[in-house]
Amino acid sequence: MMHKERVLATLNHQKTDRVPFFYWGVPEFSEKMMKHFNFSDIDEMLNFLDVDFRCVEPDYIGPALRIENEPQKTDIWGVKYKLAGNGSLKYWDIDKCPLEGAREVSVLADYNWPTTDLFDFSSLEKKVKKYQNFALMTAPGYSSPGLLRIIQRLVGKENFNDIVMFHPKFFAVLVEKVSGFYMKFIDEFFKITGNRVDFIRIADSFGTQSGVSISAEMWEDICKPVIMNYYEIPKKLGVKFYMHSCGSIRKLIPEFITVGAHVIDPVETCAAGMTPDGLKKDFGDLISFCGGLDEELLLRKATTAKVKKGVNELLKIMAPNGGFILGPAQKLKVETPVENVVAMYEAAKEWKY
Repeated sequence: MMHKERVLATLNHQKTDRVPFFYWGVPEFSEKMMKHFNFSDIDEMLNFLDVDFRCVEPDYIGPALRIENEPQKTDIWGVKYKLAGNGSLKYWDIDKCPLEGAREVSVLADYNWPTTDLFDFSSLEKKVKKYQNFALMTAPGYSSPGLLRIIQRLVGKENFNDIVMFHPKFFAVLVEKVSGFYMKFIDEFFKITGNRVDFIRIADSFGTQSGVSISAEMWEDICKPVIMNYYEIPKKLGVKFYMHSCGSIRKLIPEFITVGAHVIDPVETCAAGMTPDGLKKDFGDLISFCGGLDEELLLRKATTAKVKKGVNELLKIMAPNGGFILGPAQKLKVETPVENVVAMYEAAKEWKY
């Protein structure tokens, strides 16, 4: 089967020649793997792993966000990051939240908010044609619309609840600014791609390891309407909705289904209520799942034999009757052994329905 055909068939709960594959890792891990195998670029690495997805985004043409080789960078929202860690085990960590300490609406009026002028959406045309045989998705990062995760980075995660509870006008403007940018971004993006991109990836922070991190009122009054607005244009085009949220989000799965999600990712199976058998039994006929293979204890710390055993156990539960895409349950970290990631995909290729 072709890559795109395989993914779309499993979403329709049809039998495929093998389980579809998804890849998700920090840039530092991807660089490590490419160096390990002497791959020239990320495409060569994904082809080697036989990954069925490709992620696309418009070229960024705004002011430089990082000076080459410098240990600092900034994102499009003005959040500053620094390179942390030691030796080869380095990663990007938030260094400064630009609206930390702010509570006055007037501050937001003067803030340098991103606009769609920062991107060359015409660059999408070439990318969509290049990857036309793959399942195409809006890329993680600035091309994955979000809300709360962005607000938390702007104000500082530790300040988020205080702003929601005691500064509702300030919070309302933050919601307006972030969602307003993404409504324009989505419009510009899909004017170019139409339904040639198969999935819009909407990504947010709704779960911790122990449970849902937002109230029912927050979901109903804020998050749900914003997500439905994000999906309005892609839905009319027949584009599918790929919902990303880490953590224990079981209680929100019926809500995700209600707003039209076709896939939930990354299925963090070590979080409360996220056991594969329970998810498959209760929701397997209603929505598809992506991810599921434990990254922290299995991929990062186990032997290749145990990784392959874990893949077989996961697929035995999740793969029958379609509706499952294999990938890591969290973003692959720089310290994850390359051989374990290879073992994950090798075991899945060998597994039979």
